[in-house]
Amino acid sequence: MSSKSDTHKVSNKTVVMVGCFDTKGADFAYLYTCLLSQGLKVLTINVGVLGTTSLFPVHYTAETVAVSGGSKISKIREENDRGSALEIMGNGAEKIVADLVTEGKVSGIIGMGGGGGTFVSLKAMKSVPFGIPKICVSTLATKDLSKKVGDKDIVLIPSIVDVAGLNKISKVVIGQAAGALYGMIHTTVKNDNNIKGSIAISVFGNTAIAADKSTEILKSKGYDVLAFHAVGSGGATMEALTSDGVFDAVLDLTTTELADELCGGICSSGPDRLTAAGQLGIPQVIVPGCIDMVNFGALSTVPEKYKKRQLFSWAPDVTLMRTNAEENIILGKQIAEKINASNGPVTLLFPIGGLSKVGGEGEVFHNPKIDGVLFESIRKNVKKSVKIVEVNANINTVVFAEQAVKELLELVQITNRK
Repeated sequence: MSSKSDTHKVSNKTVVMVGCFDTKGADFAYLYTCLLSQGLKVLTINVGVLGTTSLFPVHYTAETVAVSGGSKISKIREENDRGSALEIMGNGAEKIVADLVTEGKVSGIIGMGGGGGTFVSLKAMKSVPFGIPKICVSTLATKDLSKKVGDKDIVLIPSIVDVAGLNKISKVVIGQAAGALYGMIHTTVKNDNNIKGSIAISVFGNTAIAADKSTEILKSKGYDVLAFHAVGSGGATMEALTSDGVFDAVLDLTTTELADELCGGICSSGPDRLTAAGQLGIPQVIVPGCIDMVNFGALSTVPEKYKKRQLFSWAPDVTLMRTNAEENIILGKQIAEKINASNGPVTLLFPIGGLSKVGGEGEVFHNPKIDGVLFESIRKNVKKSVKIVEVNANINTVVFAEQAVKELLELVQITNRK
């Protein structure tokens, strides 16, 4: 019979528990018990290649995970390659979790481990959308796991001691992690019913005035605006959240990360930048903002092949390189191809007065001829049905912001009428 204090620990939510049950069975058995005591239903995924456990039900065996990852557990054991095994099991777990998410069976996910267990747990969590709680208890939680966490809202909890058998410290950490997952799942977020929708906007120091003004106007019209700093991780996060269905429209004011991807700069967000909104079919206004620059660190870090290019020190640890005509031809084609693949409405805005603050008249990167090469490349390759608007102003101005917002709201209104 449940005590009065246990009555709130009743849930119809299902969580996924992922980890190496072969070597850490006792630890996961305790976590499993803690999750059950919170009233949660638990689906378990074993990514341990050496064996399994009988301490709790294993719903997805290592064999199943290996096959999902494109191999067989027998082959993994035979090859005895730790790095390869982690990659295969991580990929397999990610695919299984993705299927469970699609089926609506994941209200939360939790994993534990050392180096290997952390890698596989975080890999599995990559397929879980924003807002679904994700917790990883790890021996590496205080290290830099930014590349493994990426753009996901994963909570890292230091294990304090190794995940290698129960003791008075690990029991506290594991129990609190289970309680945290329960609390996160059952937390109610108050929604503002007065918000018309959510809009993502990309921003850089060189487009800050336009981004701030755009945000001000959109908020005054009842929209929630979320800004993303176009430094690589910012663009990647915006793309991921867009794919998760967080936004109703995108004002992609600063697409500079494409230039960094092409030239090896430090602000690349990968080849998938400028794709999510198009795949989802939501309205987007796209500007080749700051495509006139590639970002590097301190001057000494600029690759040798670029040493003789036009460089500008934006800060002691930031060196900007002016893109040239050849690069702009390529970038224009890439932008056009990404837009052509869009399933939704797109408007292109060309800032004739410069692609960035430092690209404006009298500024160090001012070069209308090279900007024109970019515009022409986009025109040449983009579908004729795509609307292109030339704005006779620098991108980093109130005038440009007002035009960008006007075009975006027109697309939103057209979409809402359909």
